[in-house]
Amino acid sequence: MVGSGAARLTALDWVVVGAGLLACVSSVRPWYTASVTILGIHRSASVDAWHAGVGAWGSVLLLMLAGVLVLVSALGGLGVSASRSLITLGVSVLAFIALVLRWVTFPDAGGELGRFDELGGLDLGSTFTVSSGAGVGLYLGLIATIAAVVASLLNLPRRGPHRHQLTSLDW
Repeated sequence: MVGSGAARLTALDWVVVGAGLLACVSSVRPWYTASVTILGIHRSASVDAWHAGVGAWGSVLLLMLAGVLVLVSALGGLGVSASRSLITLGVSVLAFIALVLRWVTFPDAGGELGRFDELGGLDLGSTFTVSSGAGVGLYLGLIATIAAVVASLLNLPRRGPHRHQLTSLDW
């Protein structure tokens, strides 16, 4: 029974399911990393999606929802097969927006260090360096959201111009 439902999935459906799985894997990888070096002593820290804020874990959950929606509808659990692609597209776009908003709102640990030059030209050289930014998990999540959006978009039903064929004239 499961095999018959899985046979109804198209390649684009499998891309959405795979994007949900990739999002799940990316959620335990570092989404944000920061490192500090002071006098040769190096320390670094990172957070995964579950600790990086609602935009991070929310986008993961939305992508997983899109994948589950595709699987459940293929197995006959939902009666929304006609609008499934549209719902999946909406959920995937929301996941993409949440992920990008989370990315641009990550703090920039080195951003304020540039002000030392404005305050008197303090040159710390290599004795003090700070860096931060997106981690591999965020990039994997971004790939997953883009893949889900594109696959959902391509999976939308094609509607051509409405052509009414006139077979008989009823006057």
